[in-house]
Amino acid sequence: MKIIVSKIPDEGVEIHSIETSRSLGITPSDLILDGDVHIDAMVSRQGRVFFVDAALRTALHINCSRCAGEFSYAVDTQFHCQEEPVKKTDLELDVPLQKGDMDIDKYAGDEVELNNLFREQVILAMPMHPLCKTDCLGLCPKCGQNLNIKKCDCREEEVNNPFSVIKKLFE
Repeated sequence: MKIIVSKIPDEGVEIHSIETSRSLGITPSDLILDGDVHIDAMVSRQGRVFFVDAALRTALHINCSRCAGEFSYAVDTQFHCQEEPVKKTDLELDVPLQKGDMDIDKYAGDEVELNNLFREQVILAMPMHPLCKTDCLGLCPKCGQNLNIKKCDCREEEVNNPFSVIKKLFE
């Protein structure tokens, strides 16, 4: 979904859209969506700077980081983004970042593809360590059995730990 910055009216533009992984440019190597992405956004502008206040809703098809089981993860996120035009000084390599530079995105030209921004936000919404449930037991480190499904017969070995002496004090 493209927007022409100079044509954004003073009152802003409301966007209500349903996008697919294909329209957002999300590939299976990025992540897999369980459904469409519902977008509600308000785009406003002050001079050449424009702002996006948006809410995204979708579901991701991901694997648990403990048991490797597949599950659907609901995403309901809101974000604010400030976009400024690229200046010639921004293109110089020796210019150090200033405080707040990481909070501002840059754009070139008058036409901006908003789906790139929405794609970025969907990817950022993916948890670093997704869990199928908060009390997921994971896999047995010896036999690989999913402990959420069935307990295995493997014995837990005592690890030679220098702090085991302290543990004995509390028993």
